[in-house]
Amino acid sequence: MKQLYLLCGMPFSGKTTLGKTVAKYITAFYISLDEINETRGLFGGEGISIEEWEKTHHLAMKQLKEIVPSQKDIILDDTNCFRWLRDRFRDLAAQYGYQTTLIFLDVPVADIEQRIRANDRTPTRHTVKPEIVAAMQQTFEPPQADEKTLVYHPHQPMDIWLEQNFDS
Repeated sequence: MKQLYLLCGMPFSGKTTLGKTVAKYITAFYISLDEINETRGLFGGEGISIEEWEKTHHLAMKQLKEIVPSQKDIILDDTNCFRWLRDRFRDLAAQYGYQTTLIFLDVPVADIEQRIRANDRTPTRHTVKPEIVAAMQQTFEPPQADEKTLVYHPHQPMDIWLEQNFDS
Protein backbone atom coordinates (compact mmCIF):
# COMPACT_ATOMS: atom_id res chain seq x y z
CA MET A 1 0.00 0.00 0.00
CA LYS A 2 1.09 3.55 -0.69
CA GLN A 3 2.75 5.25 2.27
CA LEU A 4 3.20 8.77 3.51
CA TYR A 5 6.14 8.81 5.89
CA LEU A 6 6.11 11.77 8.28
CA LEU A 7 9.47 12.57 9.80
CA CYS A 8 9.08 13.63 13.40
CA GLY A 9 11.78 15.03 15.64
CA MET A 10 13.48 18.01 17.17
CA PRO A 11 15.64 20.39 15.14
CA PHE A 12 19.10 18.93 14.48
CA SER A 13 17.88 15.39 15.17
CA GLY A 14 18.89 14.29 11.66
CA LYS A 15 15.49 14.32 9.95
CA THR A 16 16.74 15.65 6.63
CA THR A 17 19.66 13.22 6.42
CA LEU A 18 17.45 10.27 7.30
CA GLY A 19 14.53 11.47 5.16
CA LYS A 20 16.63 11.89 2.01
CA THR A 21 18.30 8.53 2.65
CA VAL A 22 14.94 6.76 3.07
CA ALA A 23 13.53 8.51 -0.02
CA LYS A 24 16.45 7.26 -2.11
CA TYR A 25 16.34 3.78 -0.56
CA ILE A 26 12.64 3.23 -1.32
CA THR A 27 12.44 5.53 -4.38
CA ALA A 28 9.97 7.90 -2.77
CA PHE A 29 9.14 11.55 -3.36
CA TYR A 30 10.63 13.93 -0.81
CA ILE A 31 8.90 17.08 0.49
CA SER A 32 10.79 19.38 2.87
CA LEU A 33 9.15 22.23 4.74
CA ASP A 34 12.61 23.74 5.32
CA GLU A 35 13.17 23.79 1.55
CA ILE A 36 9.75 25.36 1.02
CA ASN A 37 10.59 28.01 3.60
CA GLU A 38 14.00 28.63 2.04
CA THR A 39 12.42 29.31 -1.36
CA ARG A 40 10.20 31.80 0.46
CA GLY A 41 13.24 33.49 2.07
CA LEU A 42 12.37 32.14 5.53
CA PHE A 43 14.42 30.07 7.97
CA GLY A 44 12.62 28.28 10.78
CA GLY A 45 15.62 28.38 13.08
CA GLU A 46 15.40 32.17 13.12
CA GLY A 47 11.74 32.15 14.07
CA ILE A 48 8.75 32.27 11.73
CA SER A 49 5.31 33.56 12.57
CA ILE A 50 2.42 31.12 12.92
CA GLU A 51 0.81 32.67 9.84
CA GLU A 52 3.91 32.04 7.73
CA TRP A 53 4.20 28.46 9.01
CA GLU A 54 0.57 27.94 8.04
CA LYS A 55 1.33 29.16 4.51
CA THR A 56 4.28 26.78 4.34
CA HIS A 57 2.11 23.87 5.50
CA HIS A 58 -0.45 24.67 2.82
CA LEU A 59 2.31 24.71 0.18
CA ALA A 60 3.49 21.30 1.43
CA MET A 61 -0.08 19.96 1.25
CA LYS A 62 -0.34 21.33 -2.30
CA GLN A 63 2.85 19.46 -3.24
CA LEU A 64 1.48 16.32 -1.61
CA LYS A 65 -1.74 16.61 -3.65
CA GLU A 66 0.32 16.98 -6.84
CA ILE A 67 2.33 13.85 -6.05
CA VAL A 68 -0.42 11.43 -4.95
CA PRO A 69 -1.64 10.60 -8.48
CA SER A 70 1.79 9.00 -9.06
CA GLN A 71 0.91 6.34 -6.45
CA LYS A 72 4.49 6.57 -5.11
CA ASP A 73 5.50 6.69 -1.48
CA ILE A 74 6.18 10.14 -0.04
CA ILE A 75 8.56 11.34 2.66
CA LEU A 76 7.50 14.57 4.38
CA ASP A 77 10.34 16.27 6.27
CA ASP A 78 9.27 18.53 9.12
CA THR A 79 9.45 18.45 12.91
CA ASN A 80 5.77 17.40 12.97
CA CYS A 81 5.99 18.43 16.59
CA PHE A 82 2.26 18.55 17.27
CA ARG A 83 -0.24 15.73 16.99
CA TRP A 84 -2.73 17.97 15.18
CA LEU A 85 -0.14 18.67 12.44
CA ARG A 86 0.48 14.96 11.97
CA ASP A 87 -3.28 14.33 11.93
CA ARG A 88 -3.73 17.00 9.27
CA PHE A 89 -1.23 15.31 6.94
CA ARG A 90 -2.56 11.87 7.87
CA ASP A 91 -6.16 12.90 7.01
CA LEU A 92 -5.11 14.41 3.68
CA ALA A 93 -3.11 11.32 2.73
CA ALA A 94 -6.01 9.01 3.64
CA GLN A 95 -8.23 10.88 1.18
CA TYR A 96 -5.92 9.57 -1.55
CA GLY A 97 -5.63 6.02 -0.23
CA TYR A 98 -2.30 6.46 1.53
CA GLN A 99 -1.41 4.99 4.89
CA THR A 100 0.75 7.12 7.16
CA THR A 101 3.75 6.04 9.18
CA LEU A 102 5.77 8.32 11.43
CA ILE A 103 9.52 8.09 11.45
CA PHE A 104 10.42 9.38 14.90
CA LEU A 105 14.03 10.39 15.46
CA ASP A 106 14.54 9.72 19.15
CA VAL A 107 17.60 11.86 19.81
CA PRO A 108 18.55 13.02 23.31
CA VAL A 109 18.46 16.80 23.80
CA ALA A 110 22.13 16.75 24.86
CA ASP A 111 23.04 15.31 21.44
CA ILE A 112 20.94 17.97 19.69
CA GLU A 113 22.65 20.73 21.67
CA GLN A 114 26.07 19.24 20.81
CA ARG A 115 25.15 19.15 17.09
CA ILE A 116 24.03 22.79 17.21
CA ARG A 117 27.31 23.85 18.87
CA ALA A 118 29.32 21.92 16.27
CA ASN A 119 27.33 23.60 13.48
CA ASP A 120 27.92 27.00 15.09
CA ARG A 121 31.70 26.34 14.94
CA THR A 122 31.67 25.00 11.38
CA PRO A 123 28.35 25.88 9.74
CA THR A 124 26.95 23.27 7.38
CA ARG A 125 23.37 24.51 7.60
CA HIS A 126 21.27 27.28 9.10
CA THR A 127 21.30 27.21 12.87
CA VAL A 128 18.37 27.21 15.26
CA LYS A 129 18.15 29.87 17.95
CA PRO A 130 18.44 28.44 21.48
CA GLU A 131 15.07 29.90 22.48
CA ILE A 132 13.39 28.04 19.61
CA VAL A 133 14.95 24.74 20.70
CA ALA A 134 13.93 25.43 24.31
CA ALA A 135 10.35 26.25 23.31
CA MET A 136 10.12 23.12 21.19
CA GLN A 137 11.42 21.00 24.08
CA GLN A 138 8.52 22.29 26.15
CA THR A 139 5.80 21.81 23.54
CA PHE A 140 6.95 18.83 21.45
CA GLU A 141 4.36 16.05 21.36
CA PRO A 142 6.09 12.71 20.73
CA PRO A 143 4.25 9.99 18.83
CA GLN A 144 1.40 8.41 20.74
CA ALA A 145 0.58 4.71 21.04
CA ASP A 146 -2.14 4.88 18.36
CA GLU A 147 0.23 6.34 15.75
CA LYS A 148 2.03 3.83 13.52
CA THR A 149 5.65 4.71 14.20
CA LEU A 150 9.13 3.61 13.21
CA VAL A 151 11.75 4.81 15.70
CA TYR A 152 15.29 5.72 14.74
CA HIS A 153 17.95 6.14 17.43
CA PRO A 154 21.19 7.93 16.49
CA HIS A 155 23.37 5.03 17.66
CA GLN A 156 21.80 2.70 15.07
CA PRO A 157 23.70 2.20 11.82
CA MET A 158 21.41 3.72 9.21
CA ASP A 159 21.94 0.95 6.64
CA ILE A 160 20.89 -1.75 9.11
CA TRP A 161 17.89 0.32 10.26
CA LEU A 162 16.82 0.73 6.62
CA GLU A 163 17.06 -3.01 5.96
CA GLN A 164 15.12 -3.82 9.14
CA ASN A 165 12.30 -1.40 8.36
CA PHE A 166 11.97 -1.27 4.56
CA ASP A 167 13.06 -4.62 3.14
CA SER A 168 10.20 -7.07 2.83
